[in-house]
Amino acid sequence: MNPVVNEIEELFLPELERLASDLRKRHPRLQFNVWHGPVGSLTKYQGHDVGIECILPRADAAVSDNVTLCIGVCELTTTPKFMADVVWGHPSGHSEAAFREDCLTSAEWPVVTQSTLEELRTTFPKLVQAFRLAVQRGAPPEH
Repeated sequence: MNPVVNEIEELFLPELERLASDLRKRHPRLQFNVWHGPVGSLTKYQGHDVGIECILPRADAAVSDNVTLCIGVCELTTTPKFMADVVWGHPSGHSEAAFREDCLTSAEWPVVTQSTLEELRTTFPKLVQAFRLAVQRGAPPEH
């Protein structure tokens, strides 16, 4: 496995598992899934995602029924870059929080270095808190 992927999984996967366990106890009616795996295998942007998802019961298809906290890594075969954010699913797509608010496309994502990983590690609690608040609220904010 790629060393960048190994490091990101070692840093964040255990914390996401603990978060899921805690949230399952606090919100037994909701479904929490932790995942990790390759993405972009048919593109030049070979990547890997690590994340947690909350699936909420919904009767209305016009309202998002899931929110995720995801760390995405791209360009693993060249110069790996990454991003982390908390985002509602379709149809909302609302971003609750991001590691770097000014990085809208993967071209703007920071390169994976020890310094940027440390920055993510220290700001990760902010993303966890945003995920917790989104789960507690149960829907994207109204605009």
